[in-house]
Amino acid sequence: MSHKKGPFGLTLSTRELVVQKPHMNYYILFEHIVSVVPCESVRLDRKAMSAARTASGEIAYGSIAAGTAYYAVYAKEVVVHHRGGIHRAGPMEFRLPIYKRLIEELARYGGLTVF
Repeated sequence: MSHKKGPFGLTLSTRELVVQKPHMNYYILFEHIVSVVPCESVRLDRKAMSAARTASGEIAYGSIAAGTAYYAVYAKEVVVHHRGGIHRAGPMEFRLPIYKRLIEELARYGGLTVF
């Protein structure tokens, strides 16, 4: 299952969530997802994004503009694919608009519980 908003996309399989950005993909295995919680949409400019990465050292923020309900997806490990190669990254947070049907399937396949 997948959906696309402008240059950004989300793909859900039975074992992972893939966040697709231009020239970069983030592969998040369900076992590495810590939580998925509703949040406000946040749009960070490049300067703010690099400052957030530098300040925390371990957490990077990604955002996708426009969409339906936004969710903060926290993962303890992410596999990053980009032009420079493939590597693992530490804890990351993504703020993404996720359609209701996709979030329901994520909960079902990922074994997540709703509070």
